[in-house]
Amino acid sequence: MVVGAADVTVRPNLTPASNTGLMLMLLAGVAVGHVARLAAESEQRLQRAVELEAATRERERLARGIHDSVLQVLAMVQRRGAHLDGEAAELARLAGEQEAALRALVGGRAPRQRAGPEVDLRAILDGYASASVSIAAPATPVKLPATVAREIGAAVGAALDNVARHGGSDVRAWVLLEEEAGTVTVSVRDDGPGIPAGRLAQAAEEGRLGVAQSIRGRIADLGGSVEIISAPGEGTEVELRLRVTE
Repeated sequence: MVVGAADVTVRPNLTPASNTGLMLMLLAGVAVGHVARLAAESEQRLQRAVELEAATRERERLARGIHDSVLQVLAMVQRRGAHLDGEAAELARLAGEQEAALRALVGGRAPRQRAGPEVDLRAILDGYASASVSIAAPATPVKLPATVAREIGAAVGAALDNVARHGGSDVRAWVLLEEEAGTVTVSVRDDGPGIPAGRLAQAAEEGRLGVAQSIRGRIADLGGSVEIISAPGEGTEVELRLRVTE
């Protein structure tokens, strides 16, 4: 294009040959620009393909490790507890469910969510009652789909595990279940030492994802929210809030 502009400037009169040359150079410039753009896009696609292949290989490596350890243990628990009664049978059932969910996850598929029958969330939370954990719930049933109720129960269990792990044997915890205007709220409060400022963010950076995944992640997947209120020496309150269909 520069050569064409110079040709127009130097020549007093343009000839048909000059016009043809100018058009050819203009088309060549457009073609070169298009080829350069295609080359840049191809390089970006190649980079994405390389990154995807690396991620796929890493997932396959992790899947092999999980299959050789965790999945086999869960399957063994399910088999040995299938014919037992009481808590052992419940443990076997939960192991089977977790094996199926984990197998789907490492296989690159989202676990199939089964709504199932509704269950009373109070019954799930009552399982956490102990000498150091008090449960307060409405007098009427709080019915939720079984999958949702189990996930809320698991998040509460993770919060209570944190209380026991970081608070010590003398710390007490209170679980309060409320249902109002289509919203279920579960609060887990303790009288422990509290959480220092920035400790949760530091734990996530160190790969300790108890709060980030076991609590926040579970409730976020259900479309709910989690609020954590704590100060050193003043205990901790974890509030799980979920909007449910009436």
